[in-house]
Amino acid sequence: MTDHPAPDRAARPPRAALVSALLGLCAALSACGGAAPSGGTPDPSGPPLQPQTAWTPLLNGTDLSGWTTWFPSQGAGHDPERVFQVEDGALHVLNVPVTAQDRDFGYVATTTPHADYRLRLQYRWGSKTFAPRREQPRDAGVLYHMTGPDGLWPSSLEFQIMEGSTGDLWALNGTNLSTTAGTNAGGELRYDPFGEAVTTTFPAQSYKRLERAAEVPEAAGWNDMELIVSGDEAVQVVDGQVTARVTGLRAPNGSPLTAGRIALQAEGAEVYYRNIDVRPLAYLPPPAGATVLLGPGATSADGWQARSGAPADWPVQGGVMTVRSTAVPGDAASSNDVRTAQEFGDMHVHLEFKLPVTRPGVPEQDRANSGVYLQGRYEVQILDSFGTALGGRDDLGAVYGQRDAASNEALPAGTWQTYDILFRAARWQGGEKAQDARMTVYLNGEKVQDDVPVSGSTLLGAPEADADGPLVLQDHGSAVQFRNIWAAPLDGGS
Repeated sequence: MTDHPAPDRAARPPRAALVSALLGLCAALSACGGAAPSGGTPDPSGPPLQPQTAWTPLLNGTDLSGWTTWFPSQGAGHDPERVFQVEDGALHVLNVPVTAQDRDFGYVATTTPHADYRLRLQYRWGSKTFAPRREQPRDAGVLYHMTGPDGLWPSSLEFQIMEGSTGDLWALNGTNLSTTAGTNAGGELRYDPFGEAVTTTFPAQSYKRLERAAEVPEAAGWNDMELIVSGDEAVQVVDGQVTARVTGLRAPNGSPLTAGRIALQAEGAEVYYRNIDVRPLAYLPPPAGATVLLGPGATSADGWQARSGAPADWPVQGGVMTVRSTAVPGDAASSNDVRTAQEFGDMHVHLEFKLPVTRPGVPEQDRANSGVYLQGRYEVQILDSFGTALGGRDDLGAVYGQRDAASNEALPAGTWQTYDILFRAARWQGGEKAQDARMTVYLNGEKVQDDVPVSGSTLLGAPEADADGPLVLQDHGSAVQFRNIWAAPLDGGS
């Protein structure tokens, strides 16, 4: 968004289906094929892992089906000059003759709203610029959670694309938000993950900027952008670097802003967009027959216990449970783990977790560490692995100490992430283990463990036994948050 007061960003994200159903989940882990050997990296010659949710193109590569244009002089659905046109699978914006006259700003927006999604795209600049921004930095942007009537610009958030400012966030037409921030040299808000908590109270028809956290060098060619929108929260990422995190998004009337259309701007500069894809976040409701262990609106940790068997003391507010840590480095017994009062055998476990942001330079295993233990024995690691190389069998998605994730599917800290774990307990005969436990793990909609055997209890897990066991959430010293936890039996399971 440019710095002039005229409205400058529009288009609210179309509300895609909240979540794709689990695709190809096995009824029981024993029926899943393609198991890879324990340890290390999966066999690349094996079948590819099938995702739980999938990326879907928003642009079909041929025409603007599913999109509509808007300009002040033309209204909705009229673009006689073909300001927006699809060429060679990409969207080409402002491939029109340059004249001395001011050029209408406008946008092309999805015709349906979206919620709880990831959006990714690539952009690169063309050579043409137009009045009234002929001599100014080239400017464009992505609008999301766009609500209200069309105009310049509707109530929405803007993921800024602009020379020298790509990654900034604009709150448009009275939209408000909460974040952590300092101020830049001009006194404007600047996103700082370790700054002061800020909740804005921008008036109606205001257009306010949250400056990006740090400079992100812009490539001469294609640049990558990703937007993660979870309810009334959003994270903006440019070329793998987080530039803004916001929560508590609010429409001008104060209501939560959780869905809307998505739009791409034409704002006086020729620009190309390609690989415009959207993917639902895997926020799955409990199926019939599931045991809800932490549900929406929960205010207490009912059903959870401390190691001693006393009621768990982790705080719960609005359905979110946060680790209350007593962990002392090097002293595992000091950890304030919590476990379910109920015990489980074969099960499908779903949980959602949000990791706190850690400062650069923190040792890897101190980057928002936690874990979920199946039957109290087998840990699936929780760690901030966003943007890091996998290794050591201890990253997000790993069966701790035994097998690393097949790929790095971590989202940035500060985003609600998801696990779906299909667990088949060890089998016993005559007091001896006859078959290892096995599990399939989906992380953020991607399969990262495919019916893998777990040779024994992982580090700090309870000893293996011919008995059901609890679900355990680990206190490893980080204020990790959890929500929407449920367990459902597998076919034939307990």
